[in-house]
Amino acid sequence: MTGPRQDKQDAARLLRALENGDLDAFDAAAIAERLDPVLVHAIVAYLRATHPASDPAATPVLERVVKLTSASPGLIRKHKDGGEDPVSRWFESEYTYREFRGRGTEMIDILVDKIEG
Repeated sequence: MTGPRQDKQDAARLLRALENGDLDAFDAAAIAERLDPVLVHAIVAYLRATHPASDPAATPVLERVVKLTSASPGLIRKHKDGGEDPVSRWFESEYTYREFRGRGTEMIDILVDKIEG
């Protein structure tokens, strides 16, 4: 990881890109590779929670998430490791990803502060 500010910026950029399609899968994967596993896991979990498969409008977002998480074995492992990290467990015991709908950067701030703390 870099510094907390850069991590927040990179994580927010990845989140926006996956929601809006602003980056191709290669560029999104490059950002994800630089992030802490907790952030990769949280971004994916957040998007899956806030863009349910039952909503047809969520299809493009979920397709981008699948492309990202299957981009490389390293990212698959990073996502899995992030889900097993104590910070992820803490976050998931205190919050739900859905409660941050429309406030993804706030979720990222909380997680980066906890990782850095």
